[in-house]
Amino acid sequence: MEKDTLINNLLANYGKYGVTRAELEPIIDDGIQNYDLSLDAIYSGLRMSLASAFNEHEYFSLDDVMAITGESREELLQRIEQCRQELIEAGENPDEYFKPVEPQRAAVYYFPNGLH
Repeated sequence: MEKDTLINNLLANYGKYGVTRAELEPIIDDGIQNYDLSLDAIYSGLRMSLASAFNEHEYFSLDDVMAITGESREELLQRIEQCRQELIEAGENPDEYFKPVEPQRAAVYYFPNGLH
């Protein structure tokens, strides 16, 4: 993801709350220059922060959370399972916090002779 795409995506969702490009750019630059974060990690972190600030709901994939935390897929899955168990023990529904999603099947077409 490029920086402009990141900013445009955030503005599409949070511009209605007054978030501006001028506010986002220094935050992104700070994450890159001072914390050596990837644009993916910055994007996910900003989505999480903005969603919290404006009471919005965001979904995060395993890859998103891995970019933020630096954990491996296996570590993250283990932590999710532990959290799910803790939520069950506390009488809460873990599916309110963690939603497994199966990838959708996509149609793949093969044109052995090309298109005419």
